[in-house]
Amino acid sequence: MTVISSTNNPLYFIGQGDWEVPDPNDVSNDEGLIALSWELNPEMYDRLYPYGIFPWFEQEGVVFWFSPEVRSITATDQVKIAKSMRPYINGRKWRFSVNTAFEQVLEKCSAVDRPGQAGTWITEKFHENFMALHREGKGYSFEVWDGEELVGGTFGVITGAVFVGESMFHTQTNASKYAYIGMCQYLEAHGVIAVDNQLPTEHLDRLGAMNIDREEFLEVMLHHAGLVSEDATIPRSDNYRLSL
Repeated sequence: MTVISSTNNPLYFIGQGDWEVPDPNDVSNDEGLIALSWELNPEMYDRLYPYGIFPWFEQEGVVFWFSPEVRSITATDQVKIAKSMRPYINGRKWRFSVNTAFEQVLEKCSAVDRPGQAGTWITEKFHENFMALHREGKGYSFEVWDGEELVGGTFGVITGAVFVGESMFHTQTNASKYAYIGMCQYLEAHGVIAVDNQLPTEHLDRLGAMNIDREEFLEVMLHHAGLVSEDATIPRSDNYRLSL
């Protein structure tokens, strides 16, 4: 593993040759940037996600990996259902499915215009790797349908009993919330204890996410992530009913 900084808390270059996983606490900047790589492949996700190190974006072919001080995490049995969401669940306005349209969800997430972002972080390199993880049984999607139209969804990667959420989208109001609630309920039913949201947002806070420091987050990962337990099995479903 190549060190490319002369500070006491170095920045690492990973993914080539015989590389080691950086210490996730070995961060010397406020943003949590810990490593860079030219490559992005499923092995890197397998080795780095249990330590909470994730790739945030790619710039000029370089992938930037982060280990932020503050993390957002949702216990799957603690997801919050606002009153405004109850009519959607009771009325079964939408159909919720699991892992039936992974690439569609991925493409919809990459096409969303997000405030303060120029373009998408889901570049071709990220797209190829998420598809590879999906083929390996590690990448999963959760979809919301209005008839035959995909109106909301989210996707991510499983590591042990923790699901790492990557992105979500909606084309109808509240469809991404519906996807997130359904995801948590379905994951809980299949042995997943938490969703690693990576970064805090007010939207996730309203859905039951907790913001915790890196040390506490790593304790969760130490006990439940892929290094200490087999990946949870998340079966495909064409029509899962959410509950209040």
